Amino acid sequence: KMDLRFVLAEQEEAFHRESTERQKMEDLANTDGLTGLSNERFFNATLQKKEKAGEPFALFYLDLDRFKPVNDTYGHDMGDRLLKAVSRRLCKCIRKTDYAFRIGGDEFSLIIEEGNINDEFCEMMVRRIKRVIDRPFNIEGRLLSVDTSCGYAIYPEHSQKIDEIRIMADHRMYEDKTQNRKKG
Repeated sequence: KMDLRFVLAEQEEAFHRESTERQKMEDLANTDGLTGLSNERFFNATLQKKEKAGEPFALFYLDLDRFKPVNDTYGHDMGDRLLKAVSRRLCKCIRKTDYAFRIGGDEFSLIIEEGNINDEFCEMMVRRIKRVIDRPFNIEGRLLSVDTSCGYAIYPEHSQKIDEIRIMADHRMYEDKTQNRKKG
């Protein structure tokens, strides 16, 4: 009896270790190595899951304006530090139940899924994101500034097709980028 309990306890412990390792591997596969945000792979999977479930959400696309000069002037290490700092600030704009992604380069995305999601809410979120991200960053004693172009779309209010939601959010982000250039 004791031997059987010991064997079962060992098997349970081995199963738990394997499960923990599998979860670690899954987390690594879904995480951006630089910023710690979720990556594009997890972004795409999350959108597919939400479409299948028909769950409403707001999708935000963000792009950093004036990021390239930081890389060109101070080097990629400084650019990486800036991306990490942007990611931390971006996480302060959302709740723990929402999602923040680094899609690649200086492009980010957010999925907000709960609450009163409408155009007024999304426009308020865009202003909030810009206010938080557009403040200067103090990195190693240097004040670095970037601006944020941001666009959004609401599923299923604006479209019941995820591809159209993505295109709409992206299009609005580029419209915002055009407006930012006109401002100076």
